[in-house]
Parts: sequence; structure tokens; C-alpha cells
Amino acid sequence: MRKLGFAIMAIVIISSLALSACGTKATPAPAQQPPATAVPSTEVPTEAPTVEPTHEPVTLKYLDYSQERLDFYKQAVVEFNKVYPWITIEPETMVEDDYKQTLPLMFQGGTSPDIFVYTWPAAGDYFELKDLLDLGWVAPLDESALPADFRARFRGTNNMMEGLYSSGGKVYTIPRPPSNGVAGYAYMYYNKDVVAAAGLTDKIPTTWAEFKDACATLKAMGKYCFAAAMKDARELDRLIIPFMGTGVKGFNDSLISSQTGEYTVMTDPQFVETIQFLRSLYEAGYALPGQNDKVFSRQAIANGEAAFYFDGGWMSSVFPTTFQFSNFGVAIPPAPTAAGYRGKIASGPPLGQTFISSQSKHVYEATLFLEWTTRPDGWYTQNFMKNGFDVLPWGDPAMLLSYMPADNPTRDLIPLDPKVHVMAPQPSLKCPDLAKSNARNAVDELQTDWGYVLMVQYLSNGGDWVKLATDVQNKQNKVFEETLKSEAASGLKVSVECFAEPNWDGLTDFDYSVYNK
Repeated sequence: MRKLGFAIMAIVIISSLALSACGTKATPAPAQQPPATAVPSTEVPTEAPTVEPTHEPVTLKYLDYSQERLDFYKQAVVEFNKVYPWITIEPETMVEDDYKQTLPLMFQGGTSPDIFVYTWPAAGDYFELKDLLDLGWVAPLDESALPADFRARFRGTNNMMEGLYSSGGKVYTIPRPPSNGVAGYAYMYYNKDVVAAAGLTDKIPTTWAEFKDACATLKAMGKYCFAAAMKDARELDRLIIPFMGTGVKGFNDSLISSQTGEYTVMTDPQFVETIQFLRSLYEAGYALPGQNDKVFSRQAIANGEAAFYFDGGWMSSVFPTTFQFSNFGVAIPPAPTAAGYRGKIASGPPLGQTFISSQSKHVYEATLFLEWTTRPDGWYTQNFMKNGFDVLPWGDPAMLLSYMPADNPTRDLIPLDPKVHVMAPQPSLKCPDLAKSNARNAVDELQTDWGYVLMVQYLSNGGDWVKLATDVQNKQNKVFEETLKSEAASGLKVSVECFAEPNWDGLTDFDYSVYNK
């Protein structure tokens, strides 16, 4: 599930690292030059900090779910330790589903990592900090470990605005690119060998009709046309966002309509047409069978069982690093017709992601690490880009790209990004009191990700979509509207109008300056 005219180049940002041990505060040390094999650092500290001669050793634990980056993290902590030799970072990653289940248990047991990633707020994107403050899981960064210009590092955050990245004047998170940034959801990957064998190398589908014809050709040669993850209902995002984002005006993955401000998008005629088109692909046997997870689905592409796979731009690094598969191509999703897209995939400002645990005894040292990782010209930034993971939301974009190797496949996304992404309205910026609202949580309590659960059922088994969706939406809207009205009566400035922008065309960047009027 998951804003101020920002041009954001992004997606995945840094992963978190966790901590535990003891130590004393020290003045930040200057960044050192990386080894000869790394990208040389051009970072120049604004001050000349000094290092105290001795420190008690501190060990910080870092935990996230970006398994493909673990080797990079291990290299990074070695470099960090050269600058802060008394601080040891122990990075660990988990499978995403396991991570989401394990993290709450760690907090309950008092064994949380010092630094962690949180990306699934119940109320949707941009409510990460609110969730963690409500849960009592998060501590603010220690300002004594930060340079005066720290907030200015981060593009598109409006100086790390309150509510999203800060609270009570204190910074609480390091942001990541939005889910639908440069390397976010939007792309159609394909196995070049399978596509070539089907005679489709010069015929990569650009419309739904062409895609369906390609599927028929692939099925005739004994291959599945595409693989899509849906073991967990929200894994279906990888298929739904590319098709709905380009097939439905103003679509966003909350399933709240930008036209009405209510849960009506699933019965919007454009949505109905799109979901029925996808169902026809499943009925024809073009999809890899089963309700598989993302790992299984990605492996099917790497193994040549299926030709196409829809996902985020991170696959440009995930395929070669996790699956040892590099013979892939990337294109934008097919349009409903030759007339082109009806909308583009909604994007916005960077999202809160990396946090320091409220249970950590070493917030100062954890802050030193987060400050070090976000130095615009530092070792972490240069080598993150060198590895081609993504375009980070700090530092000059042109300089960031200069660190990325010319042959890195992530570069292929840069010219595709503006064709499929658009800066979309953000209700949390329009109505800041939504940070205090429980309306979307109340809807989710009816059934978690109900709309996505319904889509999985429909794509797998069919049925009367409009009837099914209407029944779900009626129940959701009853709770949604009643909760908003009750909250408004209590003094919160919230309503369905917070979610509605009926005059936005879904194709051009939304003008966030209207929120300041």
C-alpha cells in the first residue's frame, strides 16, 4: 500500500541496520577515502570534526528485507568502521514476509534491531512515521550527531516536513524513493531468449491486443506468457499497478477513487474493463498456474518457463544478483489501445523507511551511521549507485548517475520513467489531519487488503466482478464515511474531499502548490 512539485528520481533507499551494546558519545569523525577498488569519494565535510582518542565499543544491529543487498551492506559497514572504529554494525536481512511477521515479535520481546525498515503502514504510504509513533517503536535521530544542513540533503521532502519525516521538530526517519519512483512499479520485464524463440524480439507488445497475441504465440510453443505473484494478496500489486495505473485515469493502489474520494474505483468502467482483460488472460491459460509468491514467479522468468514479468525497476538489479539472470529486457506496460495510456502510475515524494528503535541504547551511534550513509558524495552513496540498486533521494541526480556504470541495466529505466510515472495528488499533504485519522484503518479491519483479496479470487476463479466489487465497496464506504464524519465532528479536518481531485487528468504532474492556498 501503500507530494510540492518534486521531480523525484528514486525507489528503494537504504536498508536499516540494528544495534545493541554500550558506548559513549563522541564528535563525528570525517569521512575517509574508500579503498582503491571503490568509487573515489569527493565528499568534503562542512566542518572539521575531531575524534576522541578512545571509545567504549558499540555494536549496532541492522535489519531489513533487501536480501540482494546483503553483500553490499557488509562492505559498507567495513567502510563505516574505518571512520568510526569503535562502532560495529551487524547487518542482517530476511525474506520480506518473514520480516513483517518477525519485527513486531522482536519489539514485543524487547529484542528489536537498533535500526530497521518499516514500509507497510496500515493507512497507506506517508503514514509510516504515524504508525511507529503510535506503536512506540521509534526514537528520533540524535541532532548532536547531525550536520546543520542535514535536512537539506533530501530532495522532494520540503526540508524533511513534519508528519512525514519529522515530529515535534525532530527528524525520525531516512526517506526512500516512492514505491513508484524511477525504479518503482511500472515495468514489463521479459526473457530475451524466450521472446526471440517466439519471434517477438522486434514485436514487444505495446497494446493489450498485441500482448494477448504474443501470449497466444508463446502458448503455442509451450511457454507461459507471464508470471504474476499472488500468494500474498498485495503481491498482486506488481501486476495490478502497471495495468491499472495506465488503464484507469487517476488510479492509486489505495483503491480510493481520485474522482469521488470514496471506495468506488473497483467499479469504475475503466477498472472493470482492465480487470476483465486480465481475467481473460488467466482463462486462456496464458499465466503461470498457481497462487505463487514473487520469488517463484521471478524464477520462472529466469528459467525460461514464462516470457513476461511485471514488477518494479528494482528487478534490474534483483535479476542479476539474486537469480544470476542477466539476459532480460525491459519495456513499459502495454496500453489499452493504440491511443495510449488513460493515466500514468501515481508517484509522490520520498517515503519514510529507515528508523531507529525506541529500544536501542545507542541512538547517537545509530544516528552517526544514518548520517554517514546519506552523505551526498560519500562512500555509501557512490557505491550504492555503482551497484545500480536505484537512484537515491539525496544528492544531485546528475552526479548520482555519474556513479552508475554505463552498462548497468538500471540506466535503461531513466528514459522510460517519465513515460509511465506522474506526480499524483497526496491526501496526506492536502489534509494533514489524516495522520490522526483512523478511517482507512477501520476499513482495513473489515478485512485486510479486501480489494486485493477479491482481485486474486476473481483472476483465479472468475465470477461477476461488478457484483462482487459493489458488495465489498458498499461495506467499505459505510465504515469509511461514518469514521470520517465522527472524526470531523471531534475537530479533525478530514472528509472524503481529502481524497478527491476530480479535475486532475491523471497524465500530467499534479500541482502541489494548490495545497498551500
